[in-house]
Amino acid sequence: MIKNYLKIAWRNLVRQKSFSLINVLGLSLGLACCLILLSYVKQEKTYDRFHPDSDRIFRVVQEVQSKNSWAWAGGAVAPMLRKEFEGQLDEVVSLTQISTYLYAPEGINPEERFREDRFIFSDEGFDEIFGFELIKGSWDGVLENTYQVVITEKAAQKYFGNQDPIDQVLISTGDFAFQVKGVLKELPENTHMAFDFISGMNTFKAFNEFPITSDFGSFWWPQTYTYVKVNEQQDPYKVSEAIPEINGNYRNPEEAKSYVHFLQPITDIHTNAGFQGEWTPPIAAKTLWIFLSIGIFVLVLACINFINLATARAIKRMKEIGIRKVNGAQRGQLIAQFLAESFLINALSIVIGLMIVYLVVPLVETSLDLRIPIDLVNDTQLQVLIISVWVLSSLLAGIFPAFYLSGLKPEMILKQSPLSRSKSLLRKGLVVFQFVLSTLLVFCASVAYFQHQYLSDASMGFDSNGLISVKMGELAKEKGDVLKQELAKIPGVSSVKFTSDRPGIDTGWNPTADYPGIKEGDTKNINVQYVDAGYFESLGIPMVSGREFIEDGADRGIHSLMRDRFPQLDQVAMIVNEAALEWMGKDANTALQSELRVFTEENGELFSNFKGTVIGVVQDYHTRDMRFSITPTIYLPAKNAAFDGTSYTLIKSEEGISPELLTEMQATWKEINNGLPFDYKFLDEDIAQQYEQQSKTSTLLGSFAFLTLLISCLGLFGLSIFTAESRKKEIGIRRVLGASSLSIVNKLTSEFLILVGISLLVALPSGYLLMKEWLAQFAFKVPLSVWFFVGSASISILLAYTTVSFQSFRTAHANPVESIKNE
Repeated sequence: MIKNYLKIAWRNLVRQKSFSLINVLGLSLGLACCLILLSYVKQEKTYDRFHPDSDRIFRVVQEVQSKNSWAWAGGAVAPMLRKEFEGQLDEVVSLTQISTYLYAPEGINPEERFREDRFIFSDEGFDEIFGFELIKGSWDGVLENTYQVVITEKAAQKYFGNQDPIDQVLISTGDFAFQVKGVLKELPENTHMAFDFISGMNTFKAFNEFPITSDFGSFWWPQTYTYVKVNEQQDPYKVSEAIPEINGNYRNPEEAKSYVHFLQPITDIHTNAGFQGEWTPPIAAKTLWIFLSIGIFVLVLACINFINLATARAIKRMKEIGIRKVNGAQRGQLIAQFLAESFLINALSIVIGLMIVYLVVPLVETSLDLRIPIDLVNDTQLQVLIISVWVLSSLLAGIFPAFYLSGLKPEMILKQSPLSRSKSLLRKGLVVFQFVLSTLLVFCASVAYFQHQYLSDASMGFDSNGLISVKMGELAKEKGDVLKQELAKIPGVSSVKFTSDRPGIDTGWNPTADYPGIKEGDTKNINVQYVDAGYFESLGIPMVSGREFIEDGADRGIHSLMRDRFPQLDQVAMIVNEAALEWMGKDANTALQSELRVFTEENGELFSNFKGTVIGVVQDYHTRDMRFSITPTIYLPAKNAAFDGTSYTLIKSEEGISPELLTEMQATWKEINNGLPFDYKFLDEDIAQQYEQQSKTSTLLGSFAFLTLLISCLGLFGLSIFTAESRKKEIGIRRVLGASSLSIVNKLTSEFLILVGISLLVALPSGYLLMKEWLAQFAFKVPLSVWFFVGSASISILLAYTTVSFQSFRTAHANPVESIKNE
């Protein structure tokens, strides 16, 4: 019996080629899109869940002055938690990261130094909290002793090739020798942590001449990522709520109120973009919800198409149902027949959809640099999803003909009762719903695209063309002045400047600032950067008033030490940006010669104290990407009397950086710096990379908006075929009575365009509200102008008209005699 049902189903499938092709193609595309997006979202949500007891692992973060949230905490936080929450926390570890030069004297490149930015130090207990797999060697003593290190597979291959790295030596900046004690399996892709070398925190203390047996006492230094593993008998949220109360016992109570520490689940870190100073870039949860919604929308559209066309075909087969019932067919047999057809078409769609997935995923991963793991053999969730889609869409598509039409009396069916009219309202409603979703996606995709273009193309207030930044290390700083002179002599190099922070990327140091006579409560944390003489002129940033720093050193100030250890500067020259003027309560002219102070303070003790006068006001420019507003900033001389703030060398060429010029600069660099790597990056590329997530979002939205329109138009095309076939006799009579082909086409298409118009009235206001909320995360954003509404509406109307008119023209130009005769 089942074999007979399937045989008849296959014959009907082949007989109705157009409907079958549209059904199979639409559902295949919908399922493929849904699987790809759901797999991507699922991958992003799996971050850091591979650690044992990941539900008990938390990171200690802080909210600063109820405005900003920071991912790091000071060195004093970990010992405070160990003492105050003994028995409630199984482990407490803090991690800090440095950049250093490394080489392996017995490795495969013994003379070559490499700059490593992924070198971390950890307290004991790292291996007890995290589930990174050690494939060679041992953790024994690495985190307790000094100058021992565990490295990743990639680092082992880089420095030692096929040699056994265990007990080999790596030499870092300052000629510190690290002994390799273990090799970690390459870190999983779904971790927010990024490191290639890990040593003990005692080594970090030794680096900085800090007593190894002492705990850190500062809530500012060193900046650490602090993690805890909560005892399984404890409520982590109660522990989190207790931390601010405990904090007040260790620092000034008023100060403690401004720096509130709390616990963040490790599994939430990657999908929470609300923290500054993240280890690796997160993805906003809103973005994942957008992708998830798109996947569901596309699948729903495809299922609507399938259901719509299936019910249309079923109504067309009412006579067949009536004749079958007259000839003795039972209702159960008719139900089984229609469901068999529905399940067969869906099965074909799923097979083709899976083929599309495996063909498209490598292209998406390569072009968008995404990780989309799809494992149908072992991933039970995907298996359940596919089976659920197959069963539900098959039942929904087959339930109307199977249960409703099969229950009608044969005489009602054969008398052509007005059943199709009532069901046409259902089909029209589904068409409206389809175009609501597709137009909504087109609107959202267009806003996301233009927002990305706006961020990428808008001026940041300085000239980044022909500009590269070279990362400086302590060894390079020692010969900085010579390096600067020699690089400036190279033909084609227009300027060489030192800075602590890259323009458009780095905000700088964030100490407290005040000035004489400041009102209580107006003291605030303000960004501070160190820049070279002539820095702003080299970047094309005009001075609003006053002057830049000068080369002769007169602006560097007078250096002294507080408590024989901490830096103090007096009479240092300062430059402020326009954004700082409002905080100062002055204009560009009256701000000149104003006194300012930037300092760090804990529990009433100063740890740095820089006093000076304003010598210039620089025009506002973006010190970080345009997702954020321009913040008040104070600039100090890069090489001031207290310390060397030259973290980067900016090299500019007005003609652009050619490969030949790069080669010459690299040779000069290595000659002066004893073979140190020329670690350069094009600044405009670094700036563009900050908008990578927005680029991916706009590309994915655009791609899937196109697919939703395609699927909607496929359904519309199928319904236009059905409508034209159903009204062949009417069209033939109209033609005989003198109606023109154009008038018939307009009549057929107008009915569908009305439905599209109704969908626009729903989709466009919804899109406006959604994208207004999405754009709220950007300080600088594209305005939601009328052209977004006009463009989205025009695309939907044009595609709908083209789709329907194609079949309408064919029907209108058919021989009316044949149409009437066939009827």
